[in-house]
Amino acid sequence: MSQTMIKTQKKELRRFVRGCVLAISQSELKRRSERLVERILGLEDYRKARTVALYWSLPGEVATHELVRRALADKRVVLPVVTGESMHFAVVAPDMSNLVEGAFGVMEPRVGEVCPPEEIDFMLVPGMAFDRDGGRLGHGKGYYDRYFELYKGVTVGVCFDFQIVDRVPCEPFDRRVDMVVSE
Repeated sequence: MSQTMIKTQKKELRRFVRGCVLAISQSELKRRSERLVERILGLEDYRKARTVALYWSLPGEVATHELVRRALADKRVVLPVVTGESMHFAVVAPDMSNLVEGAFGVMEPRVGEVCPPEEIDFMLVPGMAFDRDGGRLGHGKGYYDRYFELYKGVTVGVCFDFQIVDRVPCEPFDRRVDMVVSE
């Protein structure tokens, strides 16, 4: 399959998912997110982890703000920080006082300790769509795919059930996640 065809399929899948998000009420997305947070908290890999890489959700994504708050009670929490074409993870202050709006309107640690990839035990990964084999369609910037070159720990995609598809169109640089949790 040509690269042009794959890019077109990705664009169409992103459009489809955005339409699904708009068709569901905010209260329903919130309820589904709350159930997904409970499932994540119950994962053995999460429970065993000392340092967890989470993400600060955007509207339409599985809401992770409460997960970040809850994780801070007993884990070292790191969030992505985007600078130009690269992404690294930085430690969130226990009271979240170092969070500021960063790239793409996402909250990220402004000041803080950069966490080397080998110190992260568990990584929650956002995505527009996933398949059951761990194929992932991101937002199209490639930040996580590039970071996965450095990170070798557990990766868990999280999404709503309408974001699970038979097959995510993948290019050679696209990286899979180890597990997908959906609701």
